[in-house]
Formats: sequence, C-alpha cells, structure tokens
Amino acid sequence: MSAKPCRILSIAPYRVLPPTTGGHWAIVSLHDTLGRICEDHLLGTVDNGNDDRYSFILHPIFPASPGRYLPLFGLRKAAGIGRRYDATHIICEHPYMAPLAIALSRKLHIPWVLRSHNIEALRFRHLGKRWWRLLHLYERFAMRSADAIFFITPEDCARAIEEYALRSEKCHLAPYGTVIKTQPGGREAARQKLMAELSLDPSLPWLYFLGVHSYAPNAEAAGHIVREIYPRLEALGIRCEILIGGKGLPQPLQQAISALPGRIHYMGFVDELDIFIKACDIMINPLTTGGGIKTKAVEALAYNKMLVSTTNGAAGILREVCGNNLIVAADADWDAFVQGIVTAMARKPDIPQAFYRHYSWEAIGQHVIGVLGDTRYES
Repeated sequence: MSAKPCRILSIAPYRVLPPTTGGHWAIVSLHDTLGRICEDHLLGTVDNGNDDRYSFILHPIFPASPGRYLPLFGLRKAAGIGRRYDATHIICEHPYMAPLAIALSRKLHIPWVLRSHNIEALRFRHLGKRWWRLLHLYERFAMRSADAIFFITPEDCARAIEEYALRSEKCHLAPYGTVIKTQPGGREAARQKLMAELSLDPSLPWLYFLGVHSYAPNAEAAGHIVREIYPRLEALGIRCEILIGGKGLPQPLQQAISALPGRIHYMGFVDELDIFIKACDIMINPLTTGGGIKTKAVEALAYNKMLVSTTNGAAGILREVCGNNLIVAADADWDAFVQGIVTAMARKPDIPQAFYRHYSWEAIGQHVIGVLGDTRYES
C-alpha cells in the first residue's frame, strides 16, 4: 500500500454532524472523501454528532457559542493536534476562521488553504446587510493571506480574482459533488410510496423544490412558486403536482398554499430524501438571490431529474455535461420559466455519464489532494 500523500488539519467552524443542509453536506462529503485518500482531522464544535459513519476524525475543540469566532480561539489545542498527527496542510472552511488558520500555519510551518463556499461579502450585500463592507475587507484579507483557495463555482472564482486582486494561480475549483456514480433506479417503487403517503395523482408530472426556508433566498424562491409560477401554470391549464419540501417555510406562505385550490403541497422537513427525489419528475429552482453552486441542483441532476432553473439557480453548473436535463430561464422571467417547465414535461431525462465523471466526490477529492501537493508554505 502506498503512503498517504498528506495529513490534513481541517477547520469547520459550526455543527455539521448530522448534516441537514446543503452547506453541511458540502463540508461532510468533501472531508469524508479526503479521509479515504489521506488522513483528515476535522476541528469542529462540541455540538457535533457522532462521526463513526465518516472517514475523517472529528476533534470537537470549539464551543457552540459565538466565542469560537474570536481570533486565535483554540490555537493551543489545534496546534497540539497538528503536531500529534504531523499535519502537512490546513484546510479552513469559510473565511471566518482565517486568523486561526494563519496562526496555525505559522506555528506548524505548513501551508493553509481556504475553501470559499460563497463570496460572503457580496452575498451579504445582496441580503441588504449594512456591514457587508467590513466583511469585504476581512474576506479580502483572508483570501490574500491563504496559500491557495478553492471555490465552488467558476463564477465565484472569477469574481474573487477581480474583487480582491488575487493571483489566479492560487485559485482553484472544487465544486459540490455527488456520491451517485450512475443513473439511479428505483423510481417506480419510490413513486408508489410517496403517492400512498400524499394521495398524489400518478398521471400528472410531479414537480418539487427543496430547501431550508429559514435561509432567505430559499423562502423567496418558494414565494416565487406560489405567486408567479403556480398561477401561470394554472392559467395555461397545465395540471401537475407541486411539492415544496424543507423546514422553516414562513407562516404566511404556508397559509397561502393552504388557501390554493390546486395541487400544491408544503411537506415540511423531508425525512426520506432519496425516496422523495426518486419519485419526482422535475426539480424547479426559481432562486434569484444567493451565491455559490446550488447543492440541490447538482443533487437533482445526479438523480437524473429534469431541472428547470433561473440563471442564478444554475450558477456554477457545467452545462455541457448536463445533456438535455437542464433548462435555464433568465432570473425573474417567469413566463420563460413556465415555458421551461412545459418543455421539461415533454422530455425524457437522460443525464450523461460525463456528469458523474465531473461531479463525483471521488474525482473532486483527488483534485483537491493534487492541489495540496503543489501548495507550499509561504512564511
């Protein structure tokens, strides 16, 4: 057996186990993949669940309180773990823990790499946060200090290079991936189960949208379904089932759905996600705000579903590997979006194998390891 190429000390600044959001899965999935290739020691918070299912080793050294974000909090413990396992690289999830990553890098004399899930300052500007300019300065400092940076989307990578005057050679892509390696089966069994639970009409197409609705862009997208997409489908006489899943949908939207006479359902938290996605036909993704790749979109394509999306909702997805499964309408062009749904209803989904080659976590993990191998500590 060949020697493991590196030993990673990773910093994840919040609870990710058990994973319940796309952001959680993005961290857990990458580090589970890396842990199968080399050693990965994940420095996390005390409120994490059990890590027995995963290949990384969790070290819960941070409290669940905001104090964990204080500069250099946990440095002594983190450095001790790094020395004990002879760490060769540091991966920092999000820029918020950059001071700790920088200090660890200097103590251990090893390079540190930042993983950017979004351009955080621009995301908060879009959300109307007044302090986004301070975050802009801080994020610029974090990215310029890192020895290398991984971005989720090409759009974020190009934007950060321009926004923060980064050297392009230290900027790399590591998209959100999938564990699915080929078109999955089991659709009919899943469909029968969901039909029995929700009394759905099996003769109609089943459309769905998933998201944690306490996140404003997801709640906004659900509002677009209720106020813009559903009425247009009704006006065209297009009958379908629309399923909105995910916890935290604002009460006014839940009441609006309940008041509608047609086939639109709010399901709350979806416990059996695999069955739910397999059973449905088309994912609708009407996101108009929020940055980064939309994990739910990659997930839908991996399940060989038709995906109708806004431009924002399809950001970061390599369209040339999606075959005919991806249909994109301009942001807020709801007439075009509904026409996209009509087109999707007439197509048989057939995602190419090239999609899985590009978006498999195994391929992404190998790429990350390759970049780490080429990254050197800059004192």
